[in-house]
Amino acid sequence: MQIGLTFAMLLAFAAPALTASHAAPAAPAESGPSATVAPEIVRSDLKLLYETLQEAHFDLYVHRSRAEYDKLYQTLRDSIRRPMSSVAVATMFQKFVAYGRIGHARVDAPVVEFVTYLRAGGTLLPLFIRVDGNRVLLTEPAEDSGKLRAGTEIIAIDGKPVHQVLDRLGSYISAERPYMAHAQMEESFPALLWLDRGQVASIEVTAIVAGQPLTLAVPAVTLAQRRALAAKYPTGSFATEFSTREYKPLGNGVAYLRPGPFFNTEEPAAGSAPSYQAASFMAFIDDSFRKILASGATDLILDLRNNPGGDNSFSDPMIAWFATRPFRFTSSFTLKASAATKADYARQRAAGAPIDPSFAGQMDAEARAPNGTRYKYDLPLVQPHGEPRFHGRVWALINRHSYSNAASVAALIQDYGFGKVIGEETADVASNFASVQSFTLPGTQIVVTYPKSHFLRPNGKDDVSGVIPDIAIARPPIGAAEDLVLQQVLARVRQR
Repeated sequence: MQIGLTFAMLLAFAAPALTASHAAPAAPAESGPSATVAPEIVRSDLKLLYETLQEAHFDLYVHRSRAEYDKLYQTLRDSIRRPMSSVAVATMFQKFVAYGRIGHARVDAPVVEFVTYLRAGGTLLPLFIRVDGNRVLLTEPAEDSGKLRAGTEIIAIDGKPVHQVLDRLGSYISAERPYMAHAQMEESFPALLWLDRGQVASIEVTAIVAGQPLTLAVPAVTLAQRRALAAKYPTGSFATEFSTREYKPLGNGVAYLRPGPFFNTEEPAAGSAPSYQAASFMAFIDDSFRKILASGATDLILDLRNNPGGDNSFSDPMIAWFATRPFRFTSSFTLKASAATKADYARQRAAGAPIDPSFAGQMDAEARAPNGTRYKYDLPLVQPHGEPRFHGRVWALINRHSYSNAASVAALIQDYGFGKVIGEETADVASNFASVQSFTLPGTQIVVTYPKSHFLRPNGKDDVSGVIPDIAIARPPIGAAEDLVLQQVLARVRQR
């Protein structure tokens, strides 16, 4: 089940995914050097964008009615009267795609533009935030006086209540619900401000300082100036790099395994698409479980925090090491056939990259299905690993940044009773629209990603909710220098 990545991971690939949600889009501010696109090309690509989404997206209208989408389309089309910058076009298209409130439908081009702009010496507004319920807190220092340090609560931006600003910026984020949009804002807030406002010299921030509201101007900074600001007012952090893989014994019969992303991190990505060659991942997993068994561990902490997801062809063999019965990640898996998906499959085959047997089976099923039809696809049950395998207790550790296939892994462990889920609710939903493919708009060369499938978590529950932990662990305070969450989990495990 190849699915999307978070902003942070795609930013690392230099082709990041900025995603969007509810408010009806308006044309963004234009700024910086950017190619100009003729209005007739923008209108033509917008028309093709809408037509292809209607044809290929599994259910474009699941959260928005066709009348709402038609109205938005006409509004945008009527607004295209003069040449537009490429960033303005990309942002318009992303907001149009994201209007449907599906996390796996997106246009990456706006944040590609942002990355290009920063690398060319551009500036960003250094507001990095965390949304804790109704409170919006800074996670890094924002300006040189030191009054707006990490942990400071923001209550307004440019005179507008901060939650109004969050709602506006939420229109740039592909997300099923505000909780998911806010989680993604924690990784992308400066990019969202740039897409919304363009290049500006400063922004006005009202925060609670010493118990009183204080309004300060926050100047835009280069990447080098941002690093200097962080060095001047250091914020504590612990050293875990969640994009890496790690096994280690924690003592007293407890083992720790962080599988990392469920795709190949050893090979460079092709654009925004990672490699799904699993050999190195499987070598790591098999070696880790052999060490776990040799150590005599009775408990395994499986760390899925800040995991962008990936493909179940990676995670299924891992779960098989401790599964007590045959399993699959979904109770129902339905695909939609379309000309766009068939064309994307043809492109992938022509590229010559190895295709795993499971995905090849989906390609064959797609070829047999008439365009426009939805068809069930039976995924085979995965058998537990042969003996020896792990028979101890499993604790799946999640947080709001456990996305996509990482959330599916936690749901599978919970629904099959293979272990306990501990941490905080995932922002991504457990029953989802996924299995992404893409198409390219001919005039602008903008790549659009869309979901061609719908799956239900193993227990069959179909609603817009994440994986809710069996045991809740509060988020650590901003600036924690140690992994307090892991410490709490370890204490719970040892108590039991």
